Amino acid sequence: MSKMCATGLLFPALFLAAATASASPLDVKLGLWESTITSASSGMPPIDLSRFTPEQRARFEAAFRKQQAQGPRTHTYKSCLTREKLARDPFADAARPGESCSTKMISQSSTHWQGREVCTGSGGRREFDVDIRARSPERTTGTTVVTLSNRGHTMKVHGSISGRWLSSDCGSVK
Repeated sequence: MSKMCATGLLFPALFLAAATASASPLDVKLGLWESTITSASSGMPPIDLSRFTPEQRARFEAAFRKQQAQGPRTHTYKSCLTREKLARDPFADAARPGESCSTKMISQSSTHWQGREVCTGSGGRREFDVDIRARSPERTTGTTVVTLSNRGHTMKVHGSISGRWLSSDCGSVK
């Protein structure tokens, strides 16, 4: 589940740069964008602590309590939105070896993009729901829900995204 968890947390961050790449792209400016993603997870799978030494168990439990106390995590990053990224399928690189994925575009317009992808294989299932809105050519908001299921356990990662256009020149940002 840890690999699935890491992937689930990264998808929202990676998705915003490509989220505008649908048949009907969002009406947003090309260039340098700053995106902020806040995510929180629920449904942490049970972990067998019986094999841990008392010290390992204490460290794990302390780290888990600290993570729970911290609450949602926020990550801000910059990306360069190009014509090529607008023309690209946002789900094109989502499948991993041994997985089979299906994509459903729910809404595609110049102001709203909503899609869903479900991938199965490698003993698990990953569902990725995204809803992005162009509030203006310089502002976007959205939500994501990543559901990871493996070995009878389900974990969800809920995210909120806000993006703002900074400049037509991306500088060294890719």
